[in-house]
Amino acid sequence: MALLSIVHRMDLCLELIDATTGQGINDSRVTFHSDGKLFPMTRKQNGNYILINSQRLNRQIQVDVYGYEPITVDVNYEELDEMRPIKQVLLIPKVTESTFTSLWSIEGELPGIQDISAVVPSSASFSYQSYDRARKMVKILNPHNLELIGKDYGLIHTDEASFEAVEAIELKVQTKLMLADLLEEEFEVTNPIARIVFGHVDENGKYLLRVRATSTENKNVILCYHVDGKRRYQVLDFTNARKLQLERRDE
Repeated sequence: MALLSIVHRMDLCLELIDATTGQGINDSRVTFHSDGKLFPMTRKQNGNYILINSQRLNRQIQVDVYGYEPITVDVNYEELDEMRPIKQVLLIPKVTESTFTSLWSIEGELPGIQDISAVVPSSASFSYQSYDRARKMVKILNPHNLELIGKDYGLIHTDEASFEAVEAIELKVQTKLMLADLLEEEFEVTNPIARIVFGHVDENGKYLLRVRATSTENKNVILCYHVDGKRRYQVLDFTNARKLQLERRDE
């Protein structure tokens, strides 16, 4: 009797991530739509949803998760790994009366805006210790041995008016960041390092970014955004507000 062999191929994996925490979203109240129809995705652990044994067609998938802003994801297989076609989906929590955690919102409309991200200095759990340029390695101070989450971090400058975004390709025992590229600038010992929070920008220039509110006296958020290819930084103080906008600047 011949042995029966069943082979399954993963054709897509969507990693649903809470943009404010970097953690996977495990809520079961998730739906996917494509071309106006329910799109079948199989739930796995840590916020991963997979598509098995399907045609690899470029498509748009609308993702709806309870408690989060809906988002439409462009799936282009030319941009994904052939063996492991994985796409990370950053979801922004909604602000409702029942929201357990307080959120600060940056939202509005700015013609020409291409992206928006931020770091919160008072939430920085790590700090800069040294840099090995030859190895592209930043050694960090992590006194509480906290877990490093994700790969995008901001090294905050001393004046806390801007930050350098870095991508970690490897995390070493929670004390070292192996970087994808060289640092552009120099930093001082104990300069804070915070996880970068990313927002959404649409084709009409509408932007939305939310971060978790802090209980410290320092309620500043450092924003980085690109307008018509030019990088800008701005600091917003949320001491007396929960919602602010970017300034319209011509510089």
